[in-house]
Amino acid sequence: FLGDDGAEDFKMTNLSRTFDRRDGVEDYETYDELGKAMVTMGFSNSERNDIKGVTAALLHASNLNIVAISDDKSGIDRNCASLEAVINLLGFKADALESALCSFSIKAGRETHIRSLPKNKAEKCLEGLIKATYSAMFLLIVKKINSAITATPAQSGQRGGRSRDTGVAGFIGVLDIFGFESFEKNSFEQLCINYCNEALQQQFNLFVFKNEQEEYKREGIKWSFIKFPDNQDVLDLIDKKGCGVLAILDDQCKAPRTTDKTFAAELYKKCTSHTRFQADFLQVGALHFGVNHYAGTVDYDTKGFVQKNKDDLPREASDLLMSSSSAFVRELANIVSGGSARTAKQKQTVGSQFTLQLKELRKRIDLTSPHYVRCLKPNAELVPDCYDSSMIVDQLRCAGVLEAVRVSRVGFPQRYAHSLFVLRYRTLALKELQVASRKGARNLCSVLVKTIAEQVWAMEHPQYTESRKEPVDGSMVGIQMGKTKVFLRSRAFQQLESLRNAKMIDAAILVQSRMRVFIARSIYICVCSSIKLQTTARLFVARSSYQRMRLSVLFAQSRIRQKKATKVVHDRRC
Repeated sequence: FLGDDGAEDFKMTNLSRTFDRRDGVEDYETYDELGKAMVTMGFSNSERNDIKGVTAALLHASNLNIVAISDDKSGIDRNCASLEAVINLLGFKADALESALCSFSIKAGRETHIRSLPKNKAEKCLEGLIKATYSAMFLLIVKKINSAITATPAQSGQRGGRSRDTGVAGFIGVLDIFGFESFEKNSFEQLCINYCNEALQQQFNLFVFKNEQEEYKREGIKWSFIKFPDNQDVLDLIDKKGCGVLAILDDQCKAPRTTDKTFAAELYKKCTSHTRFQADFLQVGALHFGVNHYAGTVDYDTKGFVQKNKDDLPREASDLLMSSSSAFVRELANIVSGGSARTAKQKQTVGSQFTLQLKELRKRIDLTSPHYVRCLKPNAELVPDCYDSSMIVDQLRCAGVLEAVRVSRVGFPQRYAHSLFVLRYRTLALKELQVASRKGARNLCSVLVKTIAEQVWAMEHPQYTESRKEPVDGSMVGIQMGKTKVFLRSRAFQQLESLRNAKMIDAAILVQSRMRVFIARSIYICVCSSIKLQTTARLFVARSSYQRMRLSVLFAQSRIRQKKATKVVHDRRC
C-alpha cells in the first residue's frame, strides 16, 4: 500500500518532524502485534486489508496538491504521484474526486447549479474528507472490537445460556484521560481537551473526597464537611447554556455570516465579568481570550474556532464515498452520512457533540468503581535514569494530585488499623499497656490512644499541664479512634512521630550504652585474662630459670667441695 514511503513522506505525519523513535520500540514489531491483535478480535483477512488500504489511501490523500486555476476556481494536480494510489485504494475516478473537492452544487427549484471552489476552500474540503473517513473507520473498528469482547449469557457460564438479566452483568473499562495542554498557540482542540480535563478532575475530586467522608461515617468518628476545590465555575464558563464559550460558539455557527471576529466580540461581551475569564487589551486586539483552569491560565486564539466547530463535510464528499467501487468504503460512507442526514437545525456541532459525549462518560463513571492510575513522565529526553523534578511537579499539579493531597491533609490523611497502631506507637505507653494487659483489658488500642492524647496535649500546652484535671479527649489533639482504624490529623501525626522518634533515640542511646558496657567489660576481661596468662608464664619462666640456676650452683658447690675434700685427703696421706 505504501511502497517505500515512510512517515516523513506524507504531510499528515511529517509536520512534527519527529521520525526517529527513542523509546526502543521497533515499528515492525508493533505492526506484527497489531496484525495478531486484529486476528484475535475476529477481523477477517479482507477486513484487515481494507483497513490498511483505506489508511494508506488517507496518507496519500494528504499529499494531494490543489492548484489554483483562478481566484475562485481550483483543481487537483493530475501529476501528483499520490493521486493514482488514492483513486485505486478508495475506488474513485480522478474526475469524480476533483469534482467533489473543487466544486459544489446549489439547488434552485428544479435546477442545479455547479459552482467552483477556490483553492483554500478546496483544501479544507480535502481535510474534511480525510478526517470524516478516518473517523468513520475508527468507529467501525471500535464497534467490531466491542462486539468481539461482549460476553453473551451462554459465554458468561450460565446454565443453558439463559439469564434473568439479558444485559451484561459487569464490565471493566480503561479510560486514557487527556493530558492538560497549554502551548504557545492554543486553539479549539486545546479548549475541548482542557474542558474534558476540568470535568474529569471534578469527577476525581468528588470521588476521592466522597470516599473519604464515607469512610469517616463508616468508622463512626467525629468529622466536619471538608471543603474541596470545586471547579464548577470553570465548567460553567465553558459549557453553560447561553453564556458559556461553547454555547456562544454554537450560536455563532448557526447564525449566517459569522466569523471568528464576531465570535470573539460576542465572547468579550458575555464573559468579561466571569472571574475565570481573562481578556486584556492585548488579547482583545489579537482576538485571544484566557481561561483560568485548575492547572493554570491558558491563552486561546479564536482563529479557526467557527470553522472547526462546524466541521461540515460537503454533500459532494459524502456522495463521493457512496459512489466508491469498494464495499468497505461504502460502509464507511453510510457511517458518515448517518451523521449528515440531519437537517441543518438538527445537526450537532463538534462542541455540542463533545459536551454530550463527555456528560455520558461522566454518567458511566458514576455507575462504576473507578481506580485512578497516574502516569508520570520522568524526563522529556526519553532516556533512563534521568529524573526531572520540575517536570514531575508540573505534571502532578496539572493532574490535580497536589491539590488532592493538600485538601486530604485538612482531614485525616494518616490512618492505621488498631493492631498496626499499637505495634507502631506502643513504645509511648509501655507501662500503661502492661498494666491494662494484667487487668485483662481487651482493647489495648483505646488505652494507648488515651495515654498518647495526654502526652500530645502536654507537649502542645506545657503551661496548662499541671492545672488540667479532666482527661484529654483524643479529638482535641487530632486523634480519633474508629471502629477498625485510628485516624490522625497531620499535626497529630507529626507530634506522634516526634514523640516516637524521641523514644526511639532514647532507646537507641540505652542500647548503645549497654553495648558499650558489654564491649568495655569484654575488653577488660580479655585484658585481665591476658595479664593472668602473662603472670603465669613469667612465673613458669622464673621458676625454670631458678631451678636451672640452683642446680648449677649446687653442682659448682659440690665440685668445689669435692676438690677441697680431695686435697685434704691427699695432704693427710702425704
